[in-house]
Amino acid sequence: MSKKTTPKILVPTGFSDQSLNAFEQAVKFAKVLDAKIILLSVIERDGLFGRLFEDKDMRKKLVEKAKKELSRLAEEKSKANKVDIETTVSEGVVYEEIARAAELFDVDMVVMGTNGKPGNLRQRMIGSNAYRVVTLVEPPVVTIKGDAEISDIKNLVFPLVADAKSREKTGVAMRLARKFNAHIHVVAFVLKDSQKKMLSNQLRQVEKFIADRGVSVTTEMVVPENRKPVAKLTIEYAHRKGGDMILITEEGDEPDLADMLLPSDVRDMLYYSDIPVMSVTPSPDKFKSVFEG
Repeated sequence: MSKKTTPKILVPTGFSDQSLNAFEQAVKFAKVLDAKIILLSVIERDGLFGRLFEDKDMRKKLVEKAKKELSRLAEEKSKANKVDIETTVSEGVVYEEIARAAELFDVDMVVMGTNGKPGNLRQRMIGSNAYRVVTLVEPPVVTIKGDAEISDIKNLVFPLVADAKSREKTGVAMRLARKFNAHIHVVAFVLKDSQKKMLSNQLRQVEKFIADRGVSVTTEMVVPENRKPVAKLTIEYAHRKGGDMILITEEGDEPDLADMLLPSDVRDMLYYSDIPVMSVTPSPDKFKSVFEG
């Protein structure tokens, strides 16, 4: 029998308040999941920093400064929380380097900060990075807006739209719920009358599937009074239920919220949700070990 490997969580940081807060939350995940953290800093080569890389001495100083700061952060958090933390620095385009590191270190999860709706050039770069990472990497990505905190995960909100892969996606929610002893709130929003019967059947199937496996679950079909974007409906629902995390799924290069929605819905969820969001690329087995006891 092969020895169970230690789960790994990749945490990109640019030393901003958002990324440092995400690091704090990742430490909490690591303690619950008995995981190792890979703390990554990316020195950007493009855009505003392009000219700096023409100066080799300046580039070397930036890299050394990042390494030193990462080591300080890792040593401080590792000692205080008894979590194994490894550091690494790379150079290039931020979201590409995060995806590269996720594959290189074969991580089970990515945890990163975002700053909500972009309002200026720097915010657009950060917001774009979060969205691009979600669409590029295979393991689940947890995005945490601003100074939002994950004190505990007791209520997991899972918006559902019927498709053939529902059980595969539900499995991720169940493993997360088991690890954190959480309750799953499965919600389906009826945007057209023709969807009611299909969604009602799907909710019953999902509820039975989860409950039969010993996980606490409730399901609800909501007919919105006003025509609102699904991302906004989901965030409002999560607040009503005291949600600690929203679980959405995406399909690689063509991401969608829940199962079959537009890329703009994913962006809106990442920009506007003040509740941490876990984005999952459906894969029934590859990242299963991170949630298993």
